[in-house]
Amino acid sequence: MEARFPESAGEVPAAAVEYVAQQVKVPAEAWAAYDWQGDRIKRHRKEIRAAYGFRANTEEDQERLAGWLTAELCPVELSRDRLAAAVVARCRNDCIEPPAPGQVKRLVGKAIRDFEAQFCHSTLARLSRSTCSRLEELIAGDTVQGVDGAGSVAGGGRSHFTPGPT
Repeated sequence: MEARFPESAGEVPAAAVEYVAQQVKVPAEAWAAYDWQGDRIKRHRKEIRAAYGFRANTEEDQERLAGWLTAELCPVELSRDRLAAAVVARCRNDCIEPPAPGQVKRLVGKAIRDFEAQFCHSTLARLSRSTCSRLEELIAGDTVQGVDGAGSVAGGGRSHFTPGPT
């Protein structure tokens, strides 16, 4: 149903285990004895992917998904749940096994952080020096005299409105 393999036996509902066990005529208890780490599960997963035309997801796929989220979805979608659902849907569409739920959550978090950093950097790049100086004055009160060309606040310190290292 989720177009991915479970990470453990406990992740699959007992009713589903019972139903499939009846279909393949094995005791449902055999499910608990299945080796979740060995070569057999790797072979089974490979056979299942091949039968359905899917492939395992790679680090490059995750980087590409994060870039896609950052560029295309984060600017228009705020819900982390909907972003995660979009990742799963995109993987299904591309016939790639989706990452595990924890990986999807981290991928969405990375995309949001990258989008926010790009957004802030591009917004800051459009501000004039006088606007930055006036904003600094609002933040620091009367102690700031302005921002010099190097991004330092008069009287020392770094400006809040000068792009930092990326």
